[in-house]
Amino acid sequence: MARDATPWQIGVRAARANLVPGLVLQAVAVAVVVAYYRSPGFHALLQHVADWQDRFGIGFTMLTRLVFNGLVPAAFCALVPGLRLRRPGAAALFGMAWWAFMGANTHVFYNLQAHLWGAEAHWNVVLLKTATDMLVYSPFYASPLVAIAHLWQDHDYSWRATWRQLGPGWYRRIVLPNQVPGWTFWAPGVMILYSMPTDLQLPMSALLGCFWALMCLQIALRTPVA
Repeated sequence: MARDATPWQIGVRAARANLVPGLVLQAVAVAVVVAYYRSPGFHALLQHVADWQDRFGIGFTMLTRLVFNGLVPAAFCALVPGLRLRRPGAAALFGMAWWAFMGANTHVFYNLQAHLWGAEAHWNVVLLKTATDMLVYSPFYASPLVAIAHLWQDHDYSWRATWRQLGPGWYRRIVLPNQVPGWTFWAPGVMILYSMPTDLQLPMSALLGCFWALMCLQIALRTPVA
């Protein structure tokens, strides 16, 4: 990609590049939701996961994020030559620690949403949660954190090199390329998530986040330097 590509172009191209996998993953998520409400056997199976989530709480959320969003993408990158990073061991440790931290954030946010808007899967509750997620939590908190963390990783974990990229226009240049595909992928994604009970939203979010972690890595590597 050209170094003079605009943030919008980077974000749109990243969304296009991952369009088909994203649609497939969302279709699978829809199928899981339908099966949960229509199939007694599948409902009972997922209820075991919900029980683990309820029993172990934030620790279970952090563990699922660590595995699916940290360990799995790191292993995939290590096995695929075209995606292999300069320091795969450091990347694996970073990914596991970072996504466990983000899992804790997600756990608190999802439970806060349930407290504010309700835990029912009514259409108005789902829309309120989706709007809060996509218009408040994501652009003003989660996306800046994720973008800066992956920028730090891309600069060999150097705070000095990362800080130099956070000058004027840093949000437009660094966060916007993440936010554009974030809206295209996570807007329908979180609507699917919020159609399930809160204790199942968190494990499902980890599975969807496995795809998202790979996309964030690609965006960080494509983001032009200041």
